[in-house]
Amino acid sequence: MKKRLFLALLLTATLLTTSCSNNNDDDNTPTNQQPTITQYFHPPAWIQGTWGVTNGTTSNKLYKFTTDDFILLVTGVSEQSMTGTIKSSPNDGSVDETINSGTQYNFTVKYNITTTTQSFEFRKVSATQIQWKDNSNGTWFDLVKM
Repeated sequence: MKKRLFLALLLTATLLTTSCSNNNDDDNTPTNQQPTITQYFHPPAWIQGTWGVTNGTTSNKLYKFTTDDFILLVTGVSEQSMTGTIKSSPNDGSVDETINSGTQYNFTVKYNITTTTQSFEFRKVSATQIQWKDNSNGTWFDLVKM
């Protein structure tokens, strides 16, 4: 009788040890995994900062470039992050960038829900001056670093 009781306890202890092990190879759930963050913009260092126009008495800030974003500035009203706009668009979007010989930065924003695209062209004149191309009429405008 003692042998049967001993065997039953041994079998129970073996089953509990096996069932409660810390190794769980069947669980494919990643732990502490950070969400993927897409960086849409990679502006070159020479264009990073705030750019706008000035006529000596009035200044208008138009664009701001950070290390990972392009921001449209609406004077006195708000800032519109293009990364935020892409992320808030249904089905996201993408950015095609071109950086040529350290003096040109062009990009096109494509929204996946529509055929709408936005294209921007900038070229470096000096450390404090760039030009922006108005794609609606092909005219280049001078912008100064603010």
